[in-house]
Amino acid sequence: MFDAHYDLLSIYIIAKYHHKLDRLKEYYSHFQRDNITGVFANLYFMSKKEMEDELGCVFDEIDVISLFKEAKEEIDKARIRANILYSIEGCDYIKNEKELIKLYKLGLDAILLVWNNKNKYGSGIRTNEGLSEDGRKFIETAINLGMGIDLSHANEKTFWDIINIIKKEQEKGKKVHCYASHSNSYELTNHKRNLTKEQLESLANIGGFIGVVSYPLFVGGKTKAKYLEHINYMVKIFGIDKVMLASDDMSFLKLCNEDAASKKSGIYEHSFIAKEIRNDLKEYYSKQDIEKIMVKNANKLYNNIKGERNYVRY
Repeated sequence: MFDAHYDLLSIYIIAKYHHKLDRLKEYYSHFQRDNITGVFANLYFMSKKEMEDELGCVFDEIDVISLFKEAKEEIDKARIRANILYSIEGCDYIKNEKELIKLYKLGLDAILLVWNNKNKYGSGIRTNEGLSEDGRKFIETAINLGMGIDLSHANEKTFWDIINIIKKEQEKGKKVHCYASHSNSYELTNHKRNLTKEQLESLANIGGFIGVVSYPLFVGGKTKAKYLEHINYMVKIFGIDKVMLASDDMSFLKLCNEDAASKKSGIYEHSFIAKEIRNDLKEYYSKQDIEKIMVKNANKLYNNIKGERNYVRY
């Protein structure tokens, strides 16, 4: 499979913080074991209090540029045999557009503007505000760089503000690579992290992709049938060429706290999607279409975004 959302960069930072770098091979082995041919690899940020509670990482200061550079270099050294798209989830600590350009030069391919709360650029699902003026400039800069624009986690106001910017940029003739890497259908599972039919249709209408995530809270339970229902729903809206699968595999929380990891266990693991879901999709799709959902669609988006680096924008 090609995983549209996996916190690979954060795994390195967490392992280093907890003095468990020797455990990294365990997570890199997922790629070979489960035939993971590609991944949208995230380094994610939230408030310092949330990072302490969820990840056990206490930072006095957060230097995104240094952390991203270090994590990417270590992942590159690991020589994982997969296509890796580098993304930041939660742009809270990126100071301005100049820092975004620095990160782009270091290899950052995509941004997910917010996590669950408000930052200086926009708001996640736990708050109600839209993009700030800084947020508008930030998104426009990312588009001009050719970066991927990931709309997962944005609340409705922020989502629609970003959609409107994308439409305006497309009207100017600009190519915009947009997607929601790990979001499901609100119509099927009533959760704030999922997207309404109107949101999904708007994303599809501007050429966006969707990553159907197997995390139980967003699926609506730990059942294969429900996850398959979300996949089929997305194919009806986006068509067979724009639907991807995302694990949001959080087994790495064992590096922080074994109890926390066990509480979040469920159907999101790589092996579940790569084997069981691939097999179950045979009931609904041809072999060629299954390959699109499992690998080819995400690989197409990966190539589209990586291909933009052939043009100088800074």
